[in-house]
Amino acid sequence: MVETLISVENLARVYGRRSSVIKALDIGQLEIARGDFVAVTGPSGCGKTTLLNLLGALDRPSRGRILFKGKDITRLGGASLCRYRREKVGFIFQAYCLLPTLSALQNVLTPAYPQGNGRRVRGRARELLHRLGLAGAEKRRPGELSGGEQQRVAIARALLLDPELILADEPTGNLDSTTGAGIIALLKSLNEKGKTVLVASHDQRVADACGRVLRLEDGCLHPE
Repeated sequence: MVETLISVENLARVYGRRSSVIKALDIGQLEIARGDFVAVTGPSGCGKTTLLNLLGALDRPSRGRILFKGKDITRLGGASLCRYRREKVGFIFQAYCLLPTLSALQNVLTPAYPQGNGRRVRGRARELLHRLGLAGAEKRRPGELSGGEQQRVAIARALLLDPELILADEPTGNLDSTTGAGIIALLKSLNEKGKTVLVASHDQRVADACGRVLRLEDGCLHPE
């Protein structure tokens, strides 16, 4: 039996007020099963990033519900939302969002602060960097890394606390084709190991690699 990880009901996000209202997203119903590998496609401004931000609780909807394993995250308070983002979701951002003054290892460890930065967590961070081909780069800062290396540091950071859901926003957008293909293969391997992965992307190679494609136009879902 397929387990539903995320269920969306009458979800909308509106920006602005009165005459300047912009409807960024309007989805009646959507279900994501545990273990899905989903590409969210569509033109710029169609709502891809908005959808990921809502699913990851980086933003709140104007209307509707988001159920994670049956629990409505739109009703959670600040502390509970923080735990959800910290423990359940791994974010991979297009701009990497690494802290420039920290080393690669320190950047990977940031989700563990301030509660835990012990030997076990540091060991996992080093293991992730090694698995992602960054052994020996632990002390290098983001400015000393290539774009592909920075993205892999960002992926290691997203995986540090072993989240159930990985949300990747244009993970290949700033990379050359060869490096981008490597990131796609990496995301696919994570999915094959049981992670649920949603990738917002313009890259057709991402859509081709995913088992399911959602197309957004003007904030609404359309059949692919």
